[in-house]
Amino acid sequence: MRKLKGIFNKKGLTLVEVLAVLVILGILVVIAIPSISSSIEKANTEVCHTNRVELEESYEMELTLENLVNNEKLFTMYVREFGEQICPENGVITYVDGEVNCSVHTVNDHEEDNEGEVPFL
Repeated sequence: MRKLKGIFNKKGLTLVEVLAVLVILGILVVIAIPSISSSIEKANTEVCHTNRVELEESYEMELTLENLVNNEKLFTMYVREFGEQICPENGVITYVDGEVNCSVHTVNDHEEDNEGEVPFL
């Protein structure tokens, strides 16, 4: 019992113990940062893709219902009325050949991520 009393009777931590804890925390942070930043980039790409698909479908529906022909001015006005930020990284949104494109996230960005997966129908 005396041995245990001596161990628990310390008033604080030594400098070596504090440094060991800080080194361990530093190593954990260095390991975690690339994983987190990669996850954030994938999420931003997915958000941009989803918003572009939603915008494309609603814009094409608007063109069909109103019997309008696509032009750049009409698309720009529609994007403003859409009311939300399409690309989280502030990419320029354009409508070319029936597809909504982003200057930051290309169409191929999303397709490469899903190689080998069953497509969503």
